[in-house]
Amino acid sequence: MKLETALKSLNHKDRQTRLESVRRISRGIKNDELLPVNRRNECNNHVHSQYSFSPYSPSMIAWKAYRSGLSTCGIIDHESVAGCGEFREACRLLGIVPTIGFEIRLNWNHTILKDRMFNNPDQKSVGYFPIHGVPFSRLPEIEKFLYPIRQERFRRNQKMVKNIDSILHNYGLELDMDWDVIPVSKWLEGGNITERHLLYATAKKLLQKYRPGQEMISFLKNRLGIQMSETSESYLTQTENPFYDFDVTNILKGFFSEYMYVNASETETPDVEKAIPYLKKIGCIPTYTYLGDVKTESVTGDKKPQKFEDDILDEMLALLRSYGMGALSYAPRRNDSHQINMVRKLCKKYDMMEVAGEDINQPRQPFVNLHLDNEIKKYFDLTTWAIIGHEKMADVSLDDGFFSKKTIKKYPELSERLKVYEKFGKTAVRE
Repeated sequence: MKLETALKSLNHKDRQTRLESVRRISRGIKNDELLPVNRRNECNNHVHSQYSFSPYSPSMIAWKAYRSGLSTCGIIDHESVAGCGEFREACRLLGIVPTIGFEIRLNWNHTILKDRMFNNPDQKSVGYFPIHGVPFSRLPEIEKFLYPIRQERFRRNQKMVKNIDSILHNYGLELDMDWDVIPVSKWLEGGNITERHLLYATAKKLLQKYRPGQEMISFLKNRLGIQMSETSESYLTQTENPFYDFDVTNILKGFFSEYMYVNASETETPDVEKAIPYLKKIGCIPTYTYLGDVKTESVTGDKKPQKFEDDILDEMLALLRSYGMGALSYAPRRNDSHQINMVRKLCKKYDMMEVAGEDINQPRQPFVNLHLDNEIKKYFDLTTWAIIGHEKMADVSLDDGFFSKKTIKKYPELSERLKVYEKFGKTAVRE
């Protein structure tokens, strides 16, 4: 395979072709066909692949991480671990240290916080939980846990496709699950279909009828009545914009979500009180991902100003701590300094590990956060390596995981435990 072909094949539909491309690129770096990129002590633990919704295959994530100079990178997909094996292998070939996980939604229906808004803009009583530090040996058990969740979500997606289709019919268009949605997903390979897939398929349909530029803008603004920001509209004026379909998807989210959304059932969103202890039991590190009240346009351009969990964060973390959760994740780039300080104080209050992740699922998002101050960056680097150390240790024995009773008894102070597991992570990499 030629190097040029390999670089263009990282998002190929075939997994083996993607991995062969990474092998060819790895040889190209070693043979000085490509300039090597120096590693920086930088992490990003929350990158989605095409096995949920993303422009990137697991192999492409590894390549993007390499090109960005990351030392470590983590894959997170919604209710799927199907991309984890490919991601680990691609990272190994490129000299990136991987960490793996997945993301699920849990319900608070049987708690005192029922009917409150968490980090889900579409449904109360439901929150998103990234699960970090997954031991590779536990993936079959995790897949058994996730499979019925994906199936239930698929049934709900079918209802939402019908809701979108009823709107598109007014404009001479239609949307079909089998013909339009499944083909833009990795559903047949164990991936998941999210609301974004439905909207992405809708964007593709619109682009078949309306030309990029003023024709598309006119339809969205004048026919659908969508109010878009100056930034979003400027993207759509660029007719050669390579991310046009993603930009249209983001704009559609604000319009269609209200009309298409069907509430997720408790089968699709397990009970938070039961799920967290179970996930800890099998060696995972459950976290809640702090969103924070959105005061202006969100970083990804697809969330309107809205209140989320800021008013109940203290009470929520107290509950999560009582369920056994010992970590909180957040993306500093999407929060202001007041929110970050609030979160950090509460993590200290409840003795919780802070996990960084930029929640990459759009092509315009950078893999590296260049706006972190040195103190927070240093802490996030420490926790990343500790998570990697946990994965390595828990893969051999769950009793040696970061949050096991044995480990906590031996290293009761969180700060000491982080340093110990940081060493485990870096030692395992050298081995």
